Amino acid sequence: MTVERLGMVLQPARETEAVFNAGMVKQGETVHMLYRRAEAADRGDGKSLRYEKNEICYARLDLQGRVLEDRRSKAVIIPETRWEAGGCEDPRIVPFEGAYYVFYSAFDGEVCRVGVARTRDFESYEKLGVIPTRQWDKDAFILPERVGGKIVYIHRIEPDIEMDFFDTVEDMFDEEYWAHYGEKVHERVVLTGVEAWESAKVGGSVPPIKTQEGWLLLYHGVGRDREPFCYRAGAALLDLENPARIKARLPYPLLEPETEYECEGDVNNVVFPQGAYIHEGWLYISYGAADKRVAMARVRYDELLGELRRHPV
Repeated sequence: MTVERLGMVLQPARETEAVFNAGMVKQGETVHMLYRRAEAADRGDGKSLRYEKNEICYARLDLQGRVLEDRRSKAVIIPETRWEAGGCEDPRIVPFEGAYYVFYSAFDGEVCRVGVARTRDFESYEKLGVIPTRQWDKDAFILPERVGGKIVYIHRIEPDIEMDFFDTVEDMFDEEYWAHYGEKVHERVVLTGVEAWESAKVGGSVPPIKTQEGWLLLYHGVGRDREPFCYRAGAALLDLENPARIKARLPYPLLEPETEYECEGDVNNVVFPQGAYIHEGWLYISYGAADKRVAMARVRYDELLGELRRHPV
């Protein structure tokens, strides 16, 4: 199985800017992309402070992963509440029941939680709120359809990936449900790091794609074999009817930092996938490269599923 790098698709316009961690979704002949734009702030001492400003911007791509339009000058999701005072970051896009749901990291300056917005046209966005966890929580999304009548919510409280089930979108914001979540978080764990390259922590990356084999989940794993750490991409299959059960999992990274743009940036040695779609037998994957740029790779969809079949859990 070969993963083909397509190179960088979005780059910063200047040294003080970073554009990275992009979610994607295919709609007809168009690919919608939402990505994180960060700006450094001058502290007056000749140095810059990374990620002083974090917001979410839109780009439109063709089906080969080429950028047709980049609306960087006007962010679509910006900090507006105390929950988001430190920034809106790392969007994932999920088509669900007639709309597109955007799950993003809402950082209040001390704790990161999950913000949720909804759009139907990628022009206007309705913020639904921030999921009121007491713990640092991020890397979140839902499955694109219900399973057993339930909304399947996947998220990460370090160092593992958790899964929760809700009747309605509104139920995800129930403060009582999350008030004592820390006492039962171990009961919700579905995926933990088992290999050396993911031993520090794992997190959900791309909202799962439904296949005949199961829900295809691309996630990220963090290892400490490079200084100070290294982010890589992994792949697993979740059972279609019981997504809390892992059917198969690659023991090695699907993608890891190798090129200069993946190894050197604002944070070195980072490959951070967030979006994917299937086109003409290819699985296209967008990922943040060294917390500085958006890059794209692709792999043959049937080859990836075949390789996962070789590694059942």
